[in-house]
Amino acid sequence: MGMSGFRLDADAHVVTASTAAVQNLVKCVRAVGVEVAELVLEPLASGEAVLRPDEMEAGVVLADIGGGTTDITIGRGGSVWFTAVLPVGGYQVSRDIAVGMGIPYEMAEQVKVKYANLMPSADGKAKVGPAVVGADNGQEILLQDLNDIVRARIDELLRMVMMELPRQELASLIPAGLVLTGGTANLPGIEAVAEDVFREPVRVGAPQDVYGLADILYDPAYATSVGLLKWGAKKAGVEMVPSTPLEALGKTLRHYMFRVQRTFTRARQERR
Repeated sequence: MGMSGFRLDADAHVVTASTAAVQNLVKCVRAVGVEVAELVLEPLASGEAVLRPDEMEAGVVLADIGGGTTDITIGRGGSVWFTAVLPVGGYQVSRDIAVGMGIPYEMAEQVKVKYANLMPSADGKAKVGPAVVGADNGQEILLQDLNDIVRARIDELLRMVMMELPRQELASLIPAGLVLTGGTANLPGIEAVAEDVFREPVRVGAPQDVYGLADILYDPAYATSVGLLKWGAKKAGVEMVPSTPLEALGKTLRHYMFRVQRTFTRARQERR
């Protein structure tokens, strides 16, 4: 660059993980015949699928609420600025329903997915019949009680996310607000609860720029999966923007899925 200096500084975000946990994960994947090309932190993969470039530039928080963990990342200036992982997620919500309602965990998960709603309901006395949830003892579940349990746990989880963030004014730290993704982000009304907690704009993020398979993959639950595919495609130099609406990202995804399926098939044949 034709410039002189005495010292060169750089700001970097370093992510560390347990060596044993990483090695065990790699061994499990290789055991089924799939080679590991690269390790990607889950919120980074999710952000690849659901965050917009303008959000990453301005400042945004991504909370990926999965089954067992909630993964947090802050993007600023087009780069990752902060990451964290909380050991709570959708599993704890379902567990609360199971304990509070006195029903098995599997049934609690089904009831949560089908009926839970975080928005206040005028019909608080509506019930979920025993035939619907499969209760053999004739037990009925008040929707108001169900929603109160789910709302309390989600409110607590979101406050844990906020407490994990750096101690700065949120308005200046994340002008683009909060993006929720992951399977638990499908709960109706979760944006309103998050806005009450953060006092910032909130949206639910689903995979973007997915063509061909959009009907299947346009779901927050697939954010990490689609993000990993887009990450790998970018590293491989695969063009992600279709030249026509029909030349969709679905071709790229089907290509990678075919390769994974072929690898699994080959591994089964070798075992025989």
